[in-house]
Order: sequence, then structure tokens, then C-alpha cells
Amino acid sequence: MNRLLVLLLVATAVAYSVASVVSWVARKRTPRSVKAGTPTGPPSNAAVGRAMLTAQLPGMVSAIFAVILFIALLRPSVAVAGRVGLPLALSAGACVTAGLLLFSALPPARPYATATASASTVPPTVPPAKSSLRRRWTLALPLLVLAANLAVFVTAGLTSATDSQGGYRLLRLADATRSAAASPYPGWSYGVPLMLVMLALAASMLLALRRIATAPSLPDPRMAGLDRRWREISTRIVARLVTGALLAYLGGTAFMAGLAMVNGAASGGSATSPAQPLFALGIAAIVAGVAVVLAGVVGLVLAARDALTIRGAVRGGTA
Repeated sequence: MNRLLVLLLVATAVAYSVASVVSWVARKRTPRSVKAGTPTGPPSNAAVGRAMLTAQLPGMVSAIFAVILFIALLRPSVAVAGRVGLPLALSAGACVTAGLLLFSALPPARPYATATASASTVPPTVPPAKSSLRRRWTLALPLLVLAANLAVFVTAGLTSATDSQGGYRLLRLADATRSAAASPYPGWSYGVPLMLVMLALAASMLLALRRIATAPSLPDPRMAGLDRRWREISTRIVARLVTGALLAYLGGTAFMAGLAMVNGAASGGSATSPAQPLFALGIAAIVAGVAVVLAGVVGLVLAARDALTIRGAVRGGTA
């Protein structure tokens, strides 16, 4: 487990270091100039295609990096025994975080110099208003899900007990006549590392959204509408990706806690009936956990769909 954590930290550090070097090299390059004068007519399809491909490249590179990193960590994550999927969950969250960090650090495009021969020319290096962040609900949902995760993990941690190995992975029930214990339970041993990963994921989301909002505009002033839609859809992709991942964490934790409650209630109840209301709460947590996990999967699928179809959506004017 310690080896896996070291690998995760090293991979994230390497991703950010590489991105920083690439960003530094890009800043040293001489900006390309934009022809003076006010362009007339709509931009050509070839020009629009080149501009959007340039804007899409950092996201593609970051996604490929995250997938390669996850594949590299898959075998050591599965090889860790006795953790009930914790290493795999940590690896998945760390890979998404590393991908978003790489996306945030990569230069969005080669900068364009401001045209000076015509005052009517819109400087392409000046980003438009942060329209991608105007809709505050894009930030509200992932942050609310993060808060729900933290509340669930803190509650589970406070109600957990130590097992034979000293880890907080046990739900212990006791009264005057009987006692029972159920494991695995998402106590501090599971909650602390997962909370750290989720906080890092949320921070990387904010960095990615800031990068989308402050990136240089598309090079042609006639592409202002395309640029606005590109930012809106990119913001939606990042928000859905992080929300889906956080929902998967929340649902998995609820399912795990509910299963421990059901097992503990069955062991601590009488010979004919389980302990109540713990048994009913456990069933409700299991059902809710499955539903939340499915919602998270839907969010991830929608984020992937939007990422694959972003160029067509931008051209079609559907944001």
C-alpha cells in the first residue's frame, strides 16, 4: 500500500513537472502575428478546424496521459490485498487529478501577437469575459457532492472502531446483553486517504476551470461565438467528469457502510429478527449507494460524450 502511494505521488509530480517545462518552452517561443485590418466574411472551415484542433490538443494529451497512468497503476492496485478496492479507488482519483493538473499547466495554444495596424481588430490574446464561469451551478454541483462525501466519511469515521490490526475498519455494536461487529466499514482507514484524493480532485478541477476561463481566444475575431461555446462546453466536461467521480465515491461509500450495517444488525439481533433500525438504515444506504453510483457513471459517460463531440457541438452552436 505504501509503495502504491509513493507511485501515485511520483506520477503526479512527474505530470506537473513535464507540463511546467512545456509551458515554459511555449512562453519562450516568438508569438505569431495576426494580419492587420478587419476581416470580412465568415472564417473558412479549414481555419475553424485548425483553431479548434489546436484548442483541443491539451485536453487530448491530458486524457491520454491519465489513461496511460491508470493502466500502469492498475496491476499494483489490484495486487494490494485486504483493502476492499481502496487502492483502485485511490489510483482512479489520482489519475483524474493528474490529468486535470496536466491540462491546467499545458499552454492552451501558441500565443498570437496583437495586431496594431487597425484599431478595429480585436486582440486575440485578450480572453473574452469569463462566460464559462457565469453559470455558477457548474461549480455548485461538484462542490455539493464533495461536501456530502466529507460529511459521510466523517460520520463513518466517528462511528468506526479498530480491528485486530489497529485500523478503523470495523462497525461495532454492543449493548447490555450482546455485541456484534461487521467489517469492512468505511472508517478513518478508508476515509482519510479518500478525502485527501477528493480534495486534490476538487482543487485540480478549479485549476482546470480557471485555465479554460483565462485561455487566449481563438485567433480570429470572427470566431468569438465559437470561442464562447468552446469554453462553455469545456467547463461542462470538467464539471461532469469531477461530479461523476465524486458521485461514484459517495455511492460506493454508502453501499459499503450499508452492507456493514446490515451484517452487523443481522449478527446483533435476535434469532428471528435483525436489530432495528440499523437493519433498515443499512438497506436504505445500499439502495441509495447503488443509485448514486449509477448517477456517477452517467455523469462520466456524458463527460466522455461531450469531450468526443465537442468540435461538432461547437460548430453546430449547441452548448
